[in-house]
Amino acid sequence: MIENGGNDMALQFILGSARSGKTDFIYDQMIKDSMEHEDEEFFFIVPDQSTLNAQKQLVTRHPRHGTFNIDVVGFFRLTYRVFEELSYIPKDLLEDEGKSMVIRKIMEQHKEELKVFASSMKKQGFIDELKSFFAEVYQYDVSMEDLKKITDGMKEEGLRSKMEDILLVMENFEDYIKERYLISEQLLDVLAQKVERSEKLKNATFYLDGFTGFTPIQRKVLEKLLKIGKNVYVGLTLDGRYVRSQYREYELFAMSKKEKYELIKLAQDAGTPVMSDIICWPDERDSKELRHLEQNIERYPYEIYKDEPEDIKIRCFMNPRQESRTVANEIERFVREEGYRYKDIVVLTADLDSYQNELEKSFDDLHIPYFVDVNRKLLNNPCIETLLSVLKMIQKDFSYDMVFRYLKSGFSNFTMEEADFLENYVLACGIRGFARWNRPFASKLFSDEDVGRAEALRIRFIEEVGTLKTGLKRRGSTVKRKLIYLYEFLETLDVEGKMVKKQEMFEVSGDLIAAATYAKVYEQVIDLLEQMAEILGEEKLSYDDFLSVLESGLEEMQIGVIPPSLDQVMIGDMKRTRTEEVKILFFLGINEGVIPAANGGGGVVNDHQREVLETYGINLAPGIKQFAYMEQFYLYLTVSKPTDRLYLSYRMMDAAGNNNRPSYFIERIQRIFPKLKVTMQEEEVQTGYTREEALDQMILCLQEMEFDERDDDPEKMKWMQTLYHALKELEPVGDYVDARFYTNQALPLSKELIHDLYGDTISGSVTRMEKFAGCAFSHFMQYGLRLRKRLVYEILPTDMGKVFHKTMELVGKRSDWKFADDASRDEFVELMVEQAVTDIQKELFESSHRNEYVLERMKRISKRAVWAMEQHIKRGDFTPEEYEIAFGEENHLDSMTFALEDGEKMFFSGVVDRMDSIEDDENKYLKIIDYKSGKQKFDFAKIFHGLQMQLIIYMNAMMELYEKKTGKRVYPAGMFYFHMDDPIVNVEHENEAEDKILKDLKMSGVVNEDFQLIDHMEHTGSEGYLTLPVRATKNGYDKRSSVLNTTQLFNLGRIVEKKMTELGNSLMHGDISIKPYEYEGRKPCEYCEFKNICAYEDGVDQVEKIKKISLEEGKHALDQTTAESH
Repeated sequence: MIENGGNDMALQFILGSARSGKTDFIYDQMIKDSMEHEDEEFFFIVPDQSTLNAQKQLVTRHPRHGTFNIDVVGFFRLTYRVFEELSYIPKDLLEDEGKSMVIRKIMEQHKEELKVFASSMKKQGFIDELKSFFAEVYQYDVSMEDLKKITDGMKEEGLRSKMEDILLVMENFEDYIKERYLISEQLLDVLAQKVERSEKLKNATFYLDGFTGFTPIQRKVLEKLLKIGKNVYVGLTLDGRYVRSQYREYELFAMSKKEKYELIKLAQDAGTPVMSDIICWPDERDSKELRHLEQNIERYPYEIYKDEPEDIKIRCFMNPRQESRTVANEIERFVREEGYRYKDIVVLTADLDSYQNELEKSFDDLHIPYFVDVNRKLLNNPCIETLLSVLKMIQKDFSYDMVFRYLKSGFSNFTMEEADFLENYVLACGIRGFARWNRPFASKLFSDEDVGRAEALRIRFIEEVGTLKTGLKRRGSTVKRKLIYLYEFLETLDVEGKMVKKQEMFEVSGDLIAAATYAKVYEQVIDLLEQMAEILGEEKLSYDDFLSVLESGLEEMQIGVIPPSLDQVMIGDMKRTRTEEVKILFFLGINEGVIPAANGGGGVVNDHQREVLETYGINLAPGIKQFAYMEQFYLYLTVSKPTDRLYLSYRMMDAAGNNNRPSYFIERIQRIFPKLKVTMQEEEVQTGYTREEALDQMILCLQEMEFDERDDDPEKMKWMQTLYHALKELEPVGDYVDARFYTNQALPLSKELIHDLYGDTISGSVTRMEKFAGCAFSHFMQYGLRLRKRLVYEILPTDMGKVFHKTMELVGKRSDWKFADDASRDEFVELMVEQAVTDIQKELFESSHRNEYVLERMKRISKRAVWAMEQHIKRGDFTPEEYEIAFGEENHLDSMTFALEDGEKMFFSGVVDRMDSIEDDENKYLKIIDYKSGKQKFDFAKIFHGLQMQLIIYMNAMMELYEKKTGKRVYPAGMFYFHMDDPIVNVEHENEAEDKILKDLKMSGVVNEDFQLIDHMEHTGSEGYLTLPVRATKNGYDKRSSVLNTTQLFNLGRIVEKKMTELGNSLMHGDISIKPYEYEGRKPCEYCEFKNICAYEDGVDQVEKIKKISLEEGKHALDQTTAESH
């Protein structure tokens, strides 16, 4: 197993391919040596993220189950061991957040000198990229002098300008931190300077393992250890067959070879002997297929495996969700049925962002213990969200969005119910800006009790944030002063106490990772504030810059958590996660664009510029080509981890539904294993190890099964029945089954409940019954449950309609529709519009420039409408008689009273916008007009189906009312909708404009063709009818003219009365069905405010289709005195 053993040595390499046993050899040799030389020190140096696992392994393997004289360290922990021994107190460590602040500060101070970066410094992520470049420079031990030297002689002008900017910022950065701070990248440089003074390290034995390579600054430390240590053993992943072959940068083990050559050169420079390599060879243990894969992947030539492999599977899934759920099911099967432990299983991916949530959900459902090896971002934590939201609220001058983002952040002193109540009040009253919040609340839209409550909440809110706002916005205040106000605010909210309560809550629920996170967040926030005070304390930043610096620091905050359990599945990233003793590996998301990874662009210095710097002797982190070779090596390490089984998988679609292709890596594995076929995993594996998983399976079955004669799958039905009987005691199961067989229908209400809601008598407006005809469920929501849409401080169509109606009423009552000239009429109308606007509406119209424009537009429309009405009156004999004629139960009108079944009744009231008339000795003829701010056409189909009854019912009422008043026989002359508008017309000659405008504003409705009423309504000339929906021909009227005779008009009134009675009976019988009408491809659902409640689904739920009825068909129906056939 071991070739070329040796005695004492200075440097020796322990080499071997993956799973060749080199790590086992290192543990065994280290334990043996430490026990034989108990008076000597041994250091086991591993990557920082591997120290916990290495300690665990060491304790497990050691006969005495302890580490004793072996110290397991990473490079940073080794640094502090030496500092502690030498009683050296290093300068404070400047964390990443602090580095960003210093760099931002320097760039702001020198922005006039920057040639390239001046325009980029405010861009999101730029400071991070510059900081990363600085880290590279320190890690790769590149001195400022070297950078200056090559920059001065650089021929490439663009790169030279960029390097000059980098040097300017970097030089000032180093000057700033020189006497104050150390950065993490400089720690090893300090260690290299002091390591020779350490007695503890002198003559110590060092073992290094788990590294894929060393940075130049790490090599600098190793060079010192080679001089002072007794022995240095370095484990590298390098197949023994390739140890002596020539180095080629593209070969699989190029990284390890290069590292070996670099360390040999260090030893030679230091005069330290290099002993023969110890080479470890794989034995015959473990899966022969996995051993064959490890020995051949990424090797050329490779040996083909002739049989079909059993321990390697390649599977294709629909999406990450299906992939994750299948993995969870199989892990549970391995543990339950094959005796594996959770710790034996690892799940890796190169795309953890796409898989983390799905894996966590799937593992939680199956109660699988797991640990996600990732540093957790803290930006969404309620502590940080509260801090950011209150600062942005102040920045945005207490905008609606930011105020309620803060109040609902989780840590404000408002309950959710209080925040919701206040939000409703604020939306309705249009409260925006700190000045408005700082004034007492008063509103006519709410009761005195509600206004009082809102005012009390306002006072609390201002007391909570007012001091902070005043302090942060104070001119000339330093950053330190601002931070004091911020700290006092956090104290006022008791954020620390609330975080402790959250931590305790998570501990009780067993979520130890969340508990550990909450235990550290507040401390990190305070550390950030203190660091900001230290770095920028005496600076006088503007509020925006202050917030920008603080926000960038908060965005960078993340936390690492120690795995809370020993027996758990590890979920991690292919490159970051270090694992040992893996028996089963699931490698997910092997897709194009993930493997190989997309090029990130290279940061501040792009890949081409890095190559140029290499020609000048400046070697930094690997560029795109080297990165591709490194990725190849990481893939090799990943698939070589498991000893028993390897599951490779890719997806066809990502979570967003975009198509994905498999990675080239799948094909490379299939070349080695030609009989290894891809399995298309179309359905999830049916299991039910936990209630949550079984419940998910039951839901899936419910969704897929038809439950009718088409469903002839007895196995699926048996599985469904098994799941149901096992889970039926769980509370949501019945609800899920009901939901599967639910049809979106609302059953009729009982008579008793109807009487509780409406009483024995239906009252209100005709519009209410039109609403019921359109959708019984929507009517129930509005008039039964009395739901109301949340009031919003904005101009609604109803507001505009009220102003138009009031304007036309005032114009009619205060004028005779005769004006001296256009100017006097327009001036009068403008005055009437202003008087028509209520105090509440006036405040709304004056609240913004947009709303002021809306009012001006309404004035313009009103002027045009009054002009048009003036022309109407001039062109006919009918004169306006009354405006806004109200009628109701007190008038005792038979036309507004409807007897229903079971002795129930309906009474309706209404208001006619305007009534014109002419009369003779015996008869009176009425014309009624309904002003509309939107376009509405007289439509028989809508009338016969109860959707447009108001105008006809109003005419019936007016005829009855005026028969009682005058004693004359009253006839309908016409009923019309007039659209309030200011149309734009195209004409060849200016004198044609007025006629064209009148035609565009022509009323929609119906005219009585008897009694020469049409001639009385409009006197025509060659221009024809400009105001009525009538067209004249030589022999009478065009068939498209909207004219009816007197009998047809009376029949129309009777039909509508009958429809009203029919709808009333239906309503009192409890009809609340979800069955809206559909007419000309449109449904009322488009503008219904209750559509989210009924959840109506097009193409699935019922609909009442209404057929278009032509004018001729409508007349025929009236002649037959019935519309039922339509």
